[in-house]
Amino acid sequence: MESIRFTGLASGMNTQEIVDSMMRAERMPLDRVKQQKQVLEWQRDDFRDMNKLLKEFHDFIFDGIYRQSKMLTRAVTSSNSDFVSATAGADAGNVSYDIKNVQLATAARVQSTNVISNDKGKIDPTKSLWSQRDKLTGLDFKQSEELVNKFTVPKGGTTEFQLTLGAISDLPSTITVDGKDYTVRVGNAKPEDLQANEVFINDETGRVSFGEKLEEEKTFDISFKQNYLEFNIETYNEDGSVNKRESNFKYSATTSLNSVFNEINKSNVGVNMFYDSGSDRVVAQRKETGELVKDNKSINFTGDSASFFTDVLQLSAQSHGTDAKFTINGLETTRKSNTFTMNDVTFILKKNSVGDESSSINVKTDTEAIYKTIKEFVDKYNEVIGKINGKLTEERYRAFSPLTDEQKAAMNEKDIDKWEEKAKSGLLRRDSLLSSGLSKMRTDLYAEVTANERTLTDNKYNQLTEIGIKTTKDYLERGKLEIDETKLKAAIEDNPDAVYQLFMAEGSDKHSEKGLARRLRDSISDTMKKIEEKAGNTFKTEHNYSMGKDILRMNSSIAAWEERLKQKEARYWNQFNSMEKAMQQLNNQSSQLLAQLGLGNQK
Repeated sequence: MESIRFTGLASGMNTQEIVDSMMRAERMPLDRVKQQKQVLEWQRDDFRDMNKLLKEFHDFIFDGIYRQSKMLTRAVTSSNSDFVSATAGADAGNVSYDIKNVQLATAARVQSTNVISNDKGKIDPTKSLWSQRDKLTGLDFKQSEELVNKFTVPKGGTTEFQLTLGAISDLPSTITVDGKDYTVRVGNAKPEDLQANEVFINDETGRVSFGEKLEEEKTFDISFKQNYLEFNIETYNEDGSVNKRESNFKYSATTSLNSVFNEINKSNVGVNMFYDSGSDRVVAQRKETGELVKDNKSINFTGDSASFFTDVLQLSAQSHGTDAKFTINGLETTRKSNTFTMNDVTFILKKNSVGDESSSINVKTDTEAIYKTIKEFVDKYNEVIGKINGKLTEERYRAFSPLTDEQKAAMNEKDIDKWEEKAKSGLLRRDSLLSSGLSKMRTDLYAEVTANERTLTDNKYNQLTEIGIKTTKDYLERGKLEIDETKLKAAIEDNPDAVYQLFMAEGSDKHSEKGLARRLRDSISDTMKKIEEKAGNTFKTEHNYSMGKDILRMNSSIAAWEERLKQKEARYWNQFNSMEKAMQQLNNQSSQLLAQLGLGNQK
């Protein structure tokens, strides 16, 4: 516990103010250490912001100029896009195609030959097959082995129980509970129908209702069989191989027709099925087009419940798929699909030819798209080096040190923000790590790429200046790039592959045989690594980077100073307390002496 502090009771001095003034002077070295730590933390955060900026640029290069699909983009035009359209990849080349005499590929399908509902009413595909069985002629379910559910009447007794399964049959004629037989009736239980010696069992839901309340802890069991469907569907590939489920489709009779079709549609058998309530028919169609037939079947239903499709749903009217037929540049050919790829050009046949209808497909270099990709790269580069140069040249205001807590308490928020803006300025001014990283990036871009069989670069276009990109003449821009649009587009038109290799040549490990973008990413990665070793990141503790270790040392120094100051303040207070006690004793002695001399309390 702290000792009791006397605040001038005897001396009349403002002891608190005196101690605070003395401690204010004593705290100055501690405040300097705290300010140094704050500057170091601000500087660390600035380094991390620079690393974030570099990481964004590093990823931007990869997602942009690194991708062949963006640097060798092909533009495709069709003279009749409603008839045939196309897209092209980077390897398509500048070519033309003429397509005519088109017959579209079709998909195999099988549909009901007649309505599937009988004269008892149209089926509801959203309800269980068990509930619709009287409306579907010939519906024959498989039955499970005999199942037994055992029950114990709960505390307080009850009349209601639930079987674990629905869609049940082969129920016993009676159920015995504690020696008493209850006659089983199948169907929905109505209160007025329940007799004391009867039990209703709902064969669809498995709900069990006794006509009287059973006493607790009595036991009984119910045996039954569950009804289900089990089947498989086969479709065929171009090579004759079979698509089917590894394990059969298996559904409880509690499943609806829609649910059965939904699972089939999501499976790997490649069939879409649906029920049309308007025509009361079912359609099954291959997802893939083309003549995909085996043993004169395109879709084959197999398994114990195959008759569910062929007899109940009457799916027997099969029509096989057909291949697409067309003439391309005078060559008659076929494809299984209406979408096909040739020489990295993907064609989409959209309709059958009418008369002499045709379409000319022209593929050429997409100069505008490639120019846009390169311009975005240059703009991003300029943005990055602009921000880094801004930090390297930012003014340092050494008169503006970080504010102490006491100084902040005496200022308003607006003034604090203005002060700290000055205090944070220039913390990376002329930083050697960033300067060298920036210098390396400039060198990467300005040096030529060696043209040889490894780099696939053309001597005409193995430097940035040769494709119309050079450093701006304004020295204040500090190395930013500018584009001669006409020259760059001309280079792209002339040799887009060479322009691509200028940025992306792999060559060997030699720096001179690497494309500009590859060099740049390597340099950025190296700079980021060095910054991280110095300033860390949000996932590293202070022990794992150099500035963090400096911060830890400052924390130790701050803790030591705070302990010393605490002891010194306590010593000051002890001294003043001792003085107050001494003065109080002196005052008491003086009062006593005056009293003895008859001089005390005279009026």
